[in-house]
Amino acid sequence: MSPIRTAADPSKPLYRLGWLPDPLAWAPWESIGDGRFDDPQRRFRVLYAAAQRRGAFIETLARFRPSLEFLARAAEVTGSDESLPVFTIPSAWHLKRGVGRLRVLPGQRWLDLRAPETRETLRSELAGTLLELGLSDLDLSGVTGPTRTLTQVIARWAYEHGHAGLAYPSRFDETLTLWAIFEGAAFVTAGVPEPIEPDDADLAATAQLFGLTRE
Repeated sequence: MSPIRTAADPSKPLYRLGWLPDPLAWAPWESIGDGRFDDPQRRFRVLYAAAQRRGAFIETLARFRPSLEFLARAAEVTGSDESLPVFTIPSAWHLKRGVGRLRVLPGQRWLDLRAPETRETLRSELAGTLLELGLSDLDLSGVTGPTRTLTQVIARWAYEHGHAGLAYPSRFDETLTLWAIFEGAAFVTAGVPEPIEPDDADLAATAQLFGLTRE
């Protein structure tokens, strides 16, 4: 079995897009449970961040994309007189949020889900659980896919094995690295929260990528 891999400490601050006045605040206990790597036992909270600023915008704005049902309907009415709604990022969205930066402190272990060796180790370690979940395998698609019961089991395994969090690729762009930081991990704030301006370059680029307009 391949040895599990740990991610090197990020050399630059990580970015988190969150609610003002403190984008780096932990989520209230009553609102946890739906995140990709939230603890299934609700014993610790998770702070999600991105190595690239653009990644924080892509992960957060993806929910405004048109659904597959809408896209299929749009294809059916192309060329007709029927009008279709425009998908918009509300103006209040950027007014209520800001970009925080954090720097993790050295000496901590970060499970690296980008590494195939890690995924192969987890495939062996969690084989029984995978079968109980009705899954036939574990690969990169499982780590980035929609099955939260799987990814949360991985988070619990990482936590129980002494990891402070984990690094994983974005499901929208594999060149973007995301971080799930477990409560109890050591990090410091890097600078003051940055408000999101209407002409923010990463906001504009993400809106264009997803075909969204802005109020």
